[in-house]
Amino acid sequence: MKVLFLATAVIGTGLVAFAARNLFRQVGDGEVMGEPIHEKVEKKTLAEVSRTWNKTLSGNIVEFREIAKLWRESEQEQVAAPLPRPTFKYMEIERFFSEMIEKRRAIKGSRRTVIVKLLKLLDDEGDCPSVVKKNPKEAEAKYSEDTFSMLATIPLYLHTLQVARKFAAKVNQDVMLPDIFIVSLGHDIGKIPSYHDKMYSTVDHPLISAIVLNGITEYASLSNRDELDKIIREHHLRKADYPLTKMLKQCDQAVRKEELAVLLGEAVEREKTSAKTQDTPPRKPEHQAVIEKPVPKNSTPPEDEQDHPLGELETQELPDLEALELPSWFDADAILSAVNKRINQLEATSKGLRWSAVSTTSGLVFANPEGLWAAVKEVSGKDPDMLAADADEATKRNLLYTFVRELSRVKDAIATEYVSEKHYTTKVTIVTGAGKGINSLLVPFRTRAFGISSATLEMQKSPLLKKMVKDIKPKQEEVETCVF
Repeated sequence: MKVLFLATAVIGTGLVAFAARNLFRQVGDGEVMGEPIHEKVEKKTLAEVSRTWNKTLSGNIVEFREIAKLWRESEQEQVAAPLPRPTFKYMEIERFFSEMIEKRRAIKGSRRTVIVKLLKLLDDEGDCPSVVKKNPKEAEAKYSEDTFSMLATIPLYLHTLQVARKFAAKVNQDVMLPDIFIVSLGHDIGKIPSYHDKMYSTVDHPLISAIVLNGITEYASLSNRDELDKIIREHHLRKADYPLTKMLKQCDQAVRKEELAVLLGEAVEREKTSAKTQDTPPRKPEHQAVIEKPVPKNSTPPEDEQDHPLGELETQELPDLEALELPSWFDADAILSAVNKRINQLEATSKGLRWSAVSTTSGLVFANPEGLWAAVKEVSGKDPDMLAADADEATKRNLLYTFVRELSRVKDAIATEYVSEKHYTTKVTIVTGAGKGINSLLVPFRTRAFGISSATLEMQKSPLLKKMVKDIKPKQEEVETCVF
């Protein structure tokens, strides 16, 4: 018996040693570890653990190894005292917070604090025009005077809330909503007048917005602050590589189109009633507060200095062109007629006399893309999409590409032999009366599309225009970058 007992003890000791050895060598699903892992010991009763995971998981089943992590996170959140509910003076901001922020569990911690501070900033100083153009770098400086004046009646806080709602609906993923709300609520903060005096003379509003956000302590401490900065800084660039930047641009433009549609509709109604009630003040959109602050007289920047229509865009990298759906108002004959009345005509601008389209003796009429754009806008009848595209270069280029393609298809109006595929302009040399050559990108129309001979058009040229443009010679080569 003693021998049997001794043998059993030896075997038992060996089994325990073997089990202990494997315990320190393996973890999880068999991963081999060289040394045992020492972790901080936490003591909790099963009752405490059950309350934690039941509350956290709402009855869902998870693996036991996840429980520790869940109760640690839950307990840490419980330690932080709840923030007092903010209040806002504008009903729209109060409603936005209640519907979009207050009850979302994913919006917490520093990100929630940043969102609340942005809403408070809009509540305190967002009752200002939602468009700015004092700095010539501003994309909104390209709006026409009428369009800019209309959009200036939309307060910044209302425009910003609409962009945030649209962006949130587009993403529709709770885990992304905190960052979505930060960039959408903060993307135009730089338009608030109190930030203009020190910064606006040198940079545009996206850069100012990023600077203002980085002045918020909780924002500056975010681990992905650089990524959020990039989205805000680049939301008006012609080419946006980051997906969230593209989505912010799309939402911003969509809201602008909706605003213009409402404002244009109100203008039509005013015109209808003006003959009956001369003293009736203009109606205002019921869902939008209107700012009565006048636009400063000196807010219009001078046009960009340039020898030809390309300006700085000639050397910039731009996104590929994309054919869009034709608008219902598109009329090829009306557009050709609008271009025709601009051929060989000089127009007075703040920079002096400029031309939109010039004929040549070779059977071609070359149109400046900006001149073609003006002709199409004339036909569009103040379409909100066209008005909004003035401040969105990528959409503007896609629309021109679409129109040129259709003019070629239905009227054979474009000399496509000079235009590369996926472009709407051709590279040319403009020869002045003094013999100077200027490289440019112009739209080549066939003269016959206008129902008039080249000789007749040449007779319409003034002596001054002949000095400005003696001839236009297309270059027989593929164009790598076609812009205007």
